[in-house]
Amino acid sequence: MVRSSSVLTNMSRVVLPTFRMALVGCALLVAAEHAASAQTLRPKRSLTVGVAPGCVNVTARPANARRDVAEARRLSAAGQEAALVGDLKAARDNFVKAADLNPVDDRIAYDLGRAHEELADTTSAIGEYCRYLTLSPAGPESSDVRARLQQLVSKAAAQNAQDLLAKFRLGLFLYDSARYDAAERAFDDVVQKAPSASEGYFNRGLMRAAVGSRAEALKDFEAYLAAVPAADDRAEVASTISILRRPVYGPGSAFIRSVIPGFGQVYTGRPVRGVLVLAGVATAAGLAAVQTTTTKPIAYKDPNGIDAPYTQEFTERKYLVPGVATAVGLTAIAALEAVLYARKSSRGAAVVQTTRVSALSDATKNYGLALTPTWLPGSGTGLRFTAHF
Repeated sequence: MVRSSSVLTNMSRVVLPTFRMALVGCALLVAAEHAASAQTLRPKRSLTVGVAPGCVNVTARPANARRDVAEARRLSAAGQEAALVGDLKAARDNFVKAADLNPVDDRIAYDLGRAHEELADTTSAIGEYCRYLTLSPAGPESSDVRARLQQLVSKAAAQNAQDLLAKFRLGLFLYDSARYDAAERAFDDVVQKAPSASEGYFNRGLMRAAVGSRAEALKDFEAYLAAVPAADDRAEVASTISILRRPVYGPGSAFIRSVIPGFGQVYTGRPVRGVLVLAGVATAAGLAAVQTTTTKPIAYKDPNGIDAPYTQEFTERKYLVPGVATAVGLTAIAALEAVLYARKSSRGAAVVQTTRVSALSDATKNYGLALTPTWLPGSGTGLRFTAHF
C-alpha cells in the first residue's frame, strides 16, 4: 500500500508539470491564431451605380484623314453665330462638322453638347458632355457639364439607383448585425442588378466566405480584382484568396482521430509530424514497459535466532512513471495541436470579423445615404452615382 502511494506521488509530480506545459503551449497557439485572424477584410461602404445614359461606352471620334484645325475653328464660329440667332439645327450641324475635323477640341464638344441639349436630343447631349470631360476633366466648363449631366439623368434611372442602394444598405445592416447569410442574399441582389459594380462582388464574397461557401467566395474576389485591377486593397484580397484556397479540416474530426497518437496530424495534412508523434509516444510507452531485475540481500533469522541472510531477485519497471507521463503528455499535446490547427484552417474561410461584440457596436451606425455624381475620366464608364453610408 505504501509502495502504491509512492508510485502515485511520483506520477503526479511528473504528469502535472507535463500537462501544465501542454496548456501553456495551447495558450500560445491560441494567441498566435487570434493574431493571425485579427487582420480581416471589411465590406465596402460605398457603391458606384447608376450609369448615366450614353456614358457607358464613350468612344473617341475617329481620326479624320482631312483634319483641319483652322476649318474646324471657322465652323465652330459659324455654329456659335447660328446659335445666337436661334438657328439651333444649323448650329448643331456646324458643330458636328467641326468635331469631325478636330475631335480633340474640348470647346467644340461642349458647344455641340449644348446644341443637342437645346434640341432635346438628350442621349447625344450626354455623349458630348461625357466626351468633353474625357478631353478636359478639369476644364473651365467642367463644373457646368457635371451639373448638366446630373440634370439629364432620367428619373427612372435615379429611381433604379435608389432601389439598388437600398438593397446595398440592407446588406450592410445585416452584416453589422452578424446575419451573414441574409447579407449574402442582399448583396447577391446588388450584383444581379448592377453587375458592373465591383463593390457588390467584394461584399458578397465576404459574406459567402463567412458562411463557408469558399468556392463561391473565391469567384467573387477574383471578379472584384478583375474589375478593379489597380485596387488599393489588391494585396489584401489576393492574400484572402490564398487563404480560401487552403484545405479546411474539422476540429471534431481532428480530436477523434487524435485518440491514436499522430493521426490528428495525418488528418490535417501533416503526415511527417504525425509519424514523429506516433514514434515519440511508442518510444515512451516502450520505455515504460522495460523491466529490470535486481538482487537484494534480505536479513533473516531462523527460528533459533541465528542470522540466515539470503538474496532475492526483484523485477521492476523503473521508467514506468516518466514513460507513461511522456506518452500521455505527447498524446494530449498532439491532440490539442491538431484541433487548433483544424480550427485555424476553418476560421481562415471566414475572412470577415464574426464577433458579435463588434457587430452590435456597429449596429448603431447611421444608414442614411448620399448620392454623389462622379465622373471617372478616361475609364469609359461615364457618369456614375456613388453612395456613401
